[in-house]
Amino acid sequence: MTNETVANDAVNPESRMLSGIRVLDLCRDLSGPYTSMMLAELGADVIEVEHPVKGDETRSWPPFIDGVSGYFSTINRSKRGIAVDLKDEEGLKIILELASRADVVMQSFTPGVADRLGVGYDAIRALKPDVVYYSISGYGQDGPWREKRGYDPILQAASGFMSLTGEAGRGPVKTIVPIADVSTAIYGSSAILGALFHRERTKTGQYIDMSMMDVMVSLLSVVGTRYLLTGVVPQRNGTENPQRVPSSAYECSDGKLIQAVPNQRQWPAFCNVLGHPEWVDDERYENPAVRVTNQDTLYPEVRRAFKTRTSEEWAKALDEATIACSPIYSIDEVFNLPQVQARNMVQSYDVAGYGEVPAIGSPVKYSATPVRISSPPPRHGQHTVEVLKELGRSDDDIRQLINQKSVFAEKGAPS
Repeated sequence: MTNETVANDAVNPESRMLSGIRVLDLCRDLSGPYTSMMLAELGADVIEVEHPVKGDETRSWPPFIDGVSGYFSTINRSKRGIAVDLKDEEGLKIILELASRADVVMQSFTPGVADRLGVGYDAIRALKPDVVYYSISGYGQDGPWREKRGYDPILQAASGFMSLTGEAGRGPVKTIVPIADVSTAIYGSSAILGALFHRERTKTGQYIDMSMMDVMVSLLSVVGTRYLLTGVVPQRNGTENPQRVPSSAYECSDGKLIQAVPNQRQWPAFCNVLGHPEWVDDERYENPAVRVTNQDTLYPEVRRAFKTRTSEEWAKALDEATIACSPIYSIDEVFNLPQVQARNMVQSYDVAGYGEVPAIGSPVKYSATPVRISSPPPRHGQHTVEVLKELGRSDDDIRQLINQKSVFAEKGAPS
């Protein structure tokens, strides 16, 4: 994304991909808000709804920047935020009125709760027949586990994902990156965009039932398919890939690690770089299948070779031979990598009275409709008055709603 593209986009916001699309987000925690943030940065007008007193739970999670949770900020920038009590009669009226004007309504309640609150699919569809209604839950809207709570580490465990992660001979490990939440958000944004495209063609909306468990099972991909085809339960292999040998992290002479993955075309060059050209004609290693069979012999020899030079030396030599490799960088190193900086993956937004706050940018680079951070995350109840006025509520009406605690507004009632 060039600076010129960003400048043009800033002048002409209508060029943004989802300009004119309105999203009402009733979700909490991580996955749902992350989904709606991706839609917001494609240009949708996203209204995030929080409880008037409690707010979103993630507002209390550290670290804090200018009193605002960094966790909350990561998944809620570029949106407007209102605070409305869904269980209050007047609060529910506001939500239903917003829903009647929305293209997309999102919720993450335990199955059955949205219906009891009066914001289920049937209730919203009666007001907006072509609505795209997105429902996210741990295990989906049906099945024996539908009412179970599904948090990221629980889903990593339940899906078998955790059983595959870690080193051979040691216990299972969860990823510190919330893979279930983030992956569901990516699937979710894709599902919503698909439904909006279908609505554009057919003028009909639909219900999206997104299950985090389903997403995690789908992420098993080639590993899960290998089990279905062979009946062999996969084991933990650490950095090794049991289907591609040699593919692993290797310790170098400076104690640092480098990951290398030669394919069959690169295998002769890999052997030459490591100083073992004889491996090319060795019948034990001549093709991927026999290398898998003889990995117990090959891996020790490869590891011995890598200990003869530094990680930097190996990276240079392997790169020059066009063999896929990378040092295993720490997070602080990642954000300083020239490639990461060149791709604008570290961006920022301005917080009034505080200054620039760094943020991870979008990996999607459109040529005509750039993805961009349009605003900082909303403060609790920041846009309540603004949104109520858009609904035609008078100052007197708004004051009454605030006084009876149907809603909360950051700066109180209008004067």
